[in-house]
Amino acid sequence: DRILTAVNAGASALSFLGSAFIVLCYVLFKELRKFSFKLVFFLALSDMLCSFFNIVGDPSKGFFCYAQGYSTHFFCVASFLWTTTIAFTLHRTVVRHKTDVEDLGPMFHLYVWGTSLAMTVIRSIGNDYGLGAWCWTQTGQTGK
Repeated sequence: DRILTAVNAGASALSFLGSAFIVLCYVLFKELRKFSFKLVFFLALSDMLCSFFNIVGDPSKGFFCYAQGYSTHFFCVASFLWTTTIAFTLHRTVVRHKTDVEDLGPMFHLYVWGTSLAMTVIRSIGNDYGLGAWCWTQTGQTGK
């Protein structure tokens, strides 16, 4: 468990640094604030927060443990979903030659943040999260 936690923290630290660099560039350079870069910014921001909560590691059992677990889950799902919006945007503009993707920005936010929230809430139904080294995972169901 210690080795797994150390590898996870190390990889998350590298991911955090790379994502933070992208976020910082987007904030500092106004010429990057186009729709396509905005999607990359939100992907990097989600990945940065996912990595941050992975770096936090395994707080003692209790509120901080669950906050870390749910936050990691939410932002990692969001990171994946921002990747799908980028793929959709590329397909729509390159293959279909549509130029209306900027109008879909609010829908992208609803899709990413809403689905991430739904997946995080669904995960908390029941008490069987699977196996793992972190305190919010359990090896079996309780009360049975």
